[in-house]
Parts: sequence; C-alpha cells; structure tokens
Amino acid sequence: MKPLIPMDKKRIVTLAGTLVLAGAVVAAGVYGPSVWKVFRQQSAITDQVVIQSPPVDQSGATVINGANGTLPNGVAPPETTGTVKPAVTPATTITAPPQGDTGSKSKYREPDEKLLDMAPSVAMFFGETALSNDAKSLVFGSAWNIHQYVDGYLYGPAAGPQMNEQDIKKYIVFHKTLLDKQLKNETNASKAVTFTSYLDVLLNSGSDAFDSKDKTRIEQFHQGIHDFDTHLMRNDLSSKIYGATPFATKRT
Repeated sequence: MKPLIPMDKKRIVTLAGTLVLAGAVVAAGVYGPSVWKVFRQQSAITDQVVIQSPPVDQSGATVINGANGTLPNGVAPPETTGTVKPAVTPATTITAPPQGDTGSKSKYREPDEKLLDMAPSVAMFFGETALSNDAKSLVFGSAWNIHQYVDGYLYGPAAGPQMNEQDIKKYIVFHKTLLDKQLKNETNASKAVTFTSYLDVLLNSGSDAFDSKDKTRIEQFHQGIHDFDTHLMRNDLSSKIYGATPFATKRT
C-alpha cells in the first residue's frame, strides 16, 4: 500500500469536480463538524458532486455486482423512471430511541475507536490479506458520523445533532468520497468486494433518499445505517436490531 499522506484539517482539494480531503485517509473523528463546516462552504463544488445510483438493466431490475435482484434490506432504492417502488417497511415499525429530557440537545460525538468491535460476518473482510486498519477506521467513523445525524433528523435534537435533508445528503457524499479514495489505495480491496459493494449501495441509497426528502426511504436507510453502525461495527447490546443488512449481527 502507498504511504499515507498526513491529514491537514484545513486543507481541501478538488479532483474532477469532487471535493476530497487531502491525504489518503482521515483518522476517526477529524472529519466531524470542523472539517464539514469548511466542506459546506464550498457550495460551488458540492453542487457538482454526482451521486451514482445502482445500475438498472432493461427490465428495470436493480443490478448489484452484475446480478439482477432486489436491494438488500435497509437500502432505499433510487427513483427510476418507469419502475414501481417495492414495498418498504412502514414508518410505524420504527421506534424512536428514548430521548429523556426532550428539552436537551444531543451534540456531535466523535467516533470512539475503543467501541470498535466488528461482528464476525464483517470482520473477515479486514486484516493482512483484506482491507487495512486505515480502511477499518474510516468505515467505522463514517457509519458512526452519519448514523447520529440521521437519528437527529428523525427523532429531534435530543436524539442527535441537527442537519437538514440537503446537508445530510452532502454529508453522506462527503464520507463516500473519502471511502472511495481510500479503497482505490487498498491493495486487497478485491477480497472485500461483497462488503464494499454493499456499503456503496447503502450510502448511495441514503444520499438519494435525503435528496428526494422521502420520509419512508429515509427511515428505511436509517434501519440499514443503524444496524451497520451499532451491530456490525460495534456491539451495542442496548440498541434494537432491525435485521436490515445482509450480514449477520450474531456474535459467537
């Protein structure tokens, strides 16, 4: 793997119209509100970011890894002309987490790598012959960051920090850009294509859902990013399991 370039929080560059942070990887936590504040100010750049949805074949079926089929549970499908939306989990099935004092506000929390405890079903995609520790930190931090803003959007200030739909969409694209850049530098990325392809589809579905402001699709994305963060990357026994990813959350 190529040596990593030290991260400068104040330095950003553009590449082919897409804003990326300098450096091949960003350590957990440094791409929180301070860097995001800079990112949001680059409106002329962020508006050029292209969100790539999963390909659709002539029959209208979504294609993942070259096979026709439906998206995994927890992934909101992109809007496609001439297709019918599949049934999704009704919003009433999603239970908001306890919020305690409704007058309180939940502030942004930086990713805490001491809580990183991957489920065996995804741990297999990391290691000496698969994805690096840098990739692991970036995946963990991305899920952590996005999840708390989605919680805040759905359940209010007591559940998580606040952003509107368009800013959350850009925040998801922001993290996906970092992940894509890192994966290009991963020598053994091909060994984890099942995992990285799912994460790519999940993040694309989230950015599409917030772009459309479709509450049902946003809530469906929430289930996917919730399970990914709390049960695949962490082992949060206090959190509900939706079963919204294709990877088992069960621990040995």
